[in-house]
Amino acid sequence: MEIESSESRQRVLDAAERLFMEHGYGAVTLRDIAQSLGIRQASLYYHFPEGKEQLYVAVVERLMARHQAGLEEVIQQAGPDLAAQLEAVTHWFGGQPPIHFLGMMHADLPALSPEARALVARLAYQALFMPLRTAFTAAQERGEARPIDPDLLAGLFVSMLDGITFSLSQQQRLSRQAMFEAMLSLFLDGLRSRPRFTSQDENR
Repeated sequence: MEIESSESRQRVLDAAERLFMEHGYGAVTLRDIAQSLGIRQASLYYHFPEGKEQLYVAVVERLMARHQAGLEEVIQQAGPDLAAQLEAVTHWFGGQPPIHFLGMMHADLPALSPEARALVARLAYQALFMPLRTAFTAAQERGEARPIDPDLLAGLFVSMLDGITFSLSQQQRLSRQAMFEAMLSLFLDGLRSRPRFTSQDENR
């Protein structure tokens, strides 16, 4: 009976995650989730008696745990080379459903209670920022990367990955993975086709 209950809960989380990630917290109702599962809305309260917010937090907890484990694993497997680590991260993200991180932070969080908002923000930071922050910090210590705030670098990288989803909706020429690879090249090598030349360089 416990196994059946656990499987039922996972099915609810799967359906809720898909809807929340596609449409956002505010646009999804418990009725939507119940209808997608073919069950009565009241059945959702068996697993989540406090309602929609409790279900959303459970979805985020599971989602972020999966992302943190995945990111830490691919970074470790890539070895001590920042470019290889970031390439592994982009490939891993390319195989995951989009999470619409910026939408989550700017649209979903304000609709939550202060306690849930703080928990979701902390989970997102630990799962998405910390593995990258650790990688950037280690690369700086190895002399492999410029001494830029690692939180800023992690935030920029996550935002660029997240922005790929919107870019895909505007064009169909490149695949998601191809756009990730172009983004990684831009992040590592910069926008300029060659180093910027100044009059000071000429006098050296």
